[in-house]
Amino acid sequence: MTDVHSPQTQLADGLNYFAALDLGSNSFHLVTTRVIDQHVQPLLKFKQKVRLASGLSKTNKLSEEAIQRGLAALQLCAQRLQGFATEQVYVVATHTLREAKNADVFLARAAEIFPFPIHIISGHEEARLIYRGVAQTSSYQGRRLVIDIGGGSTEIIAGEEFEPKILASRSMGCVSFTERFFKDGKLSEKRFKKALIAARSELEPVAAGLRKFNAVEVIGTSGTIKAIAQWVQLRDQSAPDVITRTALQRCVEQLLTHTNISSFNEAAIDADRHGVIAAGLAVLVAVMDELELTSLTCHDAALREGVLYELAERVIGHRDVRQRTIDGMAARYQVDELQAQRVAETAVYLLRQVAKPWQLQQPAWRQRLQWAARVHEVGLQINASSLQSHSGYIIEHADMPGFSKEEQAFLAALVRNYRKKLQLERLPQLYLFEQRDLWRMIVLLRLAVLFNTDRQSSLLLKKIQVRQDTLLLTLTKEGSANPMLLNDLALEAKQQAKLGINLRVHG
Repeated sequence: MTDVHSPQTQLADGLNYFAALDLGSNSFHLVTTRVIDQHVQPLLKFKQKVRLASGLSKTNKLSEEAIQRGLAALQLCAQRLQGFATEQVYVVATHTLREAKNADVFLARAAEIFPFPIHIISGHEEARLIYRGVAQTSSYQGRRLVIDIGGGSTEIIAGEEFEPKILASRSMGCVSFTERFFKDGKLSEKRFKKALIAARSELEPVAAGLRKFNAVEVIGTSGTIKAIAQWVQLRDQSAPDVITRTALQRCVEQLLTHTNISSFNEAAIDADRHGVIAAGLAVLVAVMDELELTSLTCHDAALREGVLYELAERVIGHRDVRQRTIDGMAARYQVDELQAQRVAETAVYLLRQVAKPWQLQQPAWRQRLQWAARVHEVGLQINASSLQSHSGYIIEHADMPGFSKEEQAFLAALVRNYRKKLQLERLPQLYLFEQRDLWRMIVLLRLAVLFNTDRQSSLLLKKIQVRQDTLLLTLTKEGSANPMLLNDLALEAKQQAKLGINLRVHG
């Protein structure tokens, strides 16, 4: 791959280059593209089998062997991403790294050999991005159901046009179910039935709602579904990319003529997928039965395409789904918009003055601070007492489309500490953010709230300066004459001392 350009410079011919990498439980998928007049044109696709999910123990610890496989695949991806800037690449990790208790070990070691941030996303976020990938690349825009069987989880999404209506992520995948039901390679009707029952049980909480949606089009994505579709087409000489429930039953019957997966040698299926096809087949049968589906059609686009469209829209179109999420949360919890705006404006005013010495010049820092200001009072819907804790809890546990798990944890930590005593013992362990930067953002949000305690547009602060570990505030005459403000700042100085910051006030 050559001629990769930075998005910081729009080329004369209007091209922009982007890449998405999906660290799945079965395979790592990389796709690079260029955007021409808002059209995404694929350039390179690269897939590496990793089987991360097979290295997840019963106690949800990733084995050293699985970690090594993942790191080796990341090195190959890094070679193919040479020349890309950080803002051109978005990397998402799914079910296995969501579940792994030692995911931090993998991420730390990955950072040594892979130069791009890795975002672990929730199951709902994975489902949303899968739907977006399908919706953006499909001509049909009515009511549809999208099914994606991955290595560790299965995502099912009901939506209409570009809008997902129901998002479901269930803990069943072709690799995880292979480990659970077919690990020794033996096949039998009894084992297959156990896998089928487990999958149907996993679907039970979401099946009724999905059935009631009455989708007109049913789409299947992922390697498992594509492999089964190829199997069906070669065997039955049927229409390409279509799987009927009747054809699926014939696949089950054909599979169970074997007593061991090693003897299954279906030519239509890649050899490296033979070992997980029994589990994948069981999951797909369960999905079609529980949702009462008679057929589905395969589609090439999935998670990585959804990531690409979102990244391109964020960088080129300046439309960010995360902003819509924040706006929606503020409306849902009836935030005082004027107060949120006052706090945001003060926070940005402070940030502009300290950005260079505190190394917070990137626009993303301003964006995060504005988001925190916008939703810092959502906890009022619960109780004004311990407001910051309630707000932090809501943000930590809400479904927040567009945010990775770590971005959400960062925002929750900011809001949880915007007033009263700092809860340093509850600060999350973060991989994508330096602890020092989190502390500094907390300081700015706390000061922005403090200077707007009266909930009026009062001019109390003239400027803020950084002098090594000292933060020097220069107040206006009005601010210097405000005894409540001076008292609040004296108390605030004690809290900031816990962060190693010497807060001083000049009139």
